[in-house]
Amino acid sequence: MVKYMLFENPLTPDPDDQKAVVVPISTKSMEEVVDMMISRGSTVTKAEALSVLEELSLAVAQLVKDGHNVVSPLFNVSLSIRGTFADANDSFDAARHTISVRVQPGLRLKEMVSQIRVEKIMSFKPLPILQSFKDLTSKADSTATPGGVAHIAGSALKFDAANAAQGVFFTALNGTLTKVDVIADAKPSKIIFIIPATLAAGEYSISVRTLMAGTKEMREGFLIKNVTVK
Repeated sequence: MVKYMLFENPLTPDPDDQKAVVVPISTKSMEEVVDMMISRGSTVTKAEALSVLEELSLAVAQLVKDGHNVVSPLFNVSLSIRGTFADANDSFDAARHTISVRVQPGLRLKEMVSQIRVEKIMSFKPLPILQSFKDLTSKADSTATPGGVAHIAGSALKFDAANAAQGVFFTALNGTLTKVDVIADAKPSKIIFIIPATLAAGEYSISVRTLMAGTKEMREGFLIKNVTVK
């Protein structure tokens, strides 16, 4: 069973468009493929199978290197040249042109596609994750000192400081929103900033708003615990 999730598609103008992303169960090495061969009752030993696969890999690589196409039940291999040639008299130039290996499914893999069953699983929207907050002035994680220095640790905290809608925000219980103006250091895993000096006494939630790569909508992640300004 092949599992997949749906995510928003940033390549189309319709904000409701979704794209499917296959979620693999795992990634198998050729040694694990050989283990499966043996478990199915093959009379070939593991050492013999690995040796044959190594010789097969060397032979295919050499044939392609020599300019041949290789066709097999599992895959077809060929070469292509990328880059623009100035005119009919131009020749290959490694500074302007590149050789690419093209690998396409062979007949057996193409036939297998019609037999695949799929299952949709729940997806999630990536958000900034605020794991901890510390007021470096008071050395506390539950209070915020106006005008003091603070530190947030987490993941996916990166934001575009040039975009006024993105950044670190304090939200009071009455809904009043105050954006942090001074960011001393900003990395995906941490943000060091100056707590707004204008914050009135009270309880606040802290959040990070960002337009994450590959998305069209603003995402906001919150610190689990509120902080208190005294």
